[in-house]
Amino acid sequence: MPFPSRAEGPWGAAALRAVLDRLRTGWPPGLTVLTGGDLFHLDRAQEALLDALGPDRSDPFRWSVFGDGAISTGALVGAARSSGMFASRRVVFLRDVSALEGEPEPIEAYAAAPPAESFLVVRAPKLDRKRKLHKALAESGLLLTFRPADPGAEGEELARAIASLAAERGFSLADSAARLLVAVCGSDLHRIARELDKTAAWLGDPGSKAAVSAETIRDLVAGAALLTGWELADAVLARDRERGLAAARALADAGEEPIRVVGGLAYRVRALVQARAMAERRARPDDILRAVRGAWFFRDALQAGIARRTLEETLAMPGRLLAVDRALKSRSIDRRALLEVLVADWTAPEAGGPR
Repeated sequence: MPFPSRAEGPWGAAALRAVLDRLRTGWPPGLTVLTGGDLFHLDRAQEALLDALGPDRSDPFRWSVFGDGAISTGALVGAARSSGMFASRRVVFLRDVSALEGEPEPIEAYAAAPPAESFLVVRAPKLDRKRKLHKALAESGLLLTFRPADPGAEGEELARAIASLAAERGFSLADSAARLLVAVCGSDLHRIARELDKTAAWLGDPGSKAAVSAETIRDLVAGAALLTGWELADAVLARDRERGLAAARALADAGEEPIRVVGGLAYRVRALVQARAMAERRARPDDILRAVRGAWFFRDALQAGIARRTLEETLAMPGRLLAVDRALKSRSIDRRALLEVLVADWTAPEAGGPR
């Protein structure tokens, strides 16, 4: 697998796989820079790389670590170029790019012609290419970018990664539970791993092979307001009035601003409008899920929304949202009541259905 390009490239899990593949055949000497917002996979790649380059990190002849205090580019490169009779390989690790000072020329010269057994690894999650030094780091050596997953485009890959993390902790996870974790935590796998640690501690010795459900995760995970907003949106799509009103009231009791709740509902409404229009053209469910950005999060509720609303009802929803948004911004009314009326209207029984 090739390394990611200097553009955004594949997400962090793919970048990690590329690092592991390359380590099997030997790492090139010189400058390696680890960057990007997916710190979970960046950290794993960093550990794998450093372990491969120098397993014994206590050997001062082979290893140097910087980053606790300021260091100049000249001193950093000097450490990477130094070698002695006790170790042919030299590994220098800068664990915090913010500690690096000075002009970029020493970095550029080292990257252009590194000694055969010299490795300079720089951890730089954020690079500001407007700065000459950061630009040199990004363009002189081997740049490995660990991009956070886009849950809309890479949600299923993210779910597989979460399932692997659960398996590492001794339990399996229902697909709906993985989707809930992404809905609450986004692509922050460090936070998701903490939530899985909490789940593993609660389970103890699972004893059962049954997958942990979304309901269990709901009871354990942090972020009550986010979870309640997710439940409200699901209830609206499913036309479940009791659950929808309960979620709306819970959000109000938690101090959540109704206008923020309406903004969250707008995202689901846009998805429903697109999906319902595609269903009207007899598109297949799988094609709808692929076309509607982010639908992987709430696919069950979306399918329920398509089935339980006519096209005309669906097309009327954005206008209703706009009216409520304007009312929340311009009138001295009970905002909580306005939100509840909106939810009650949208969860009214289907025409001709049971009341």
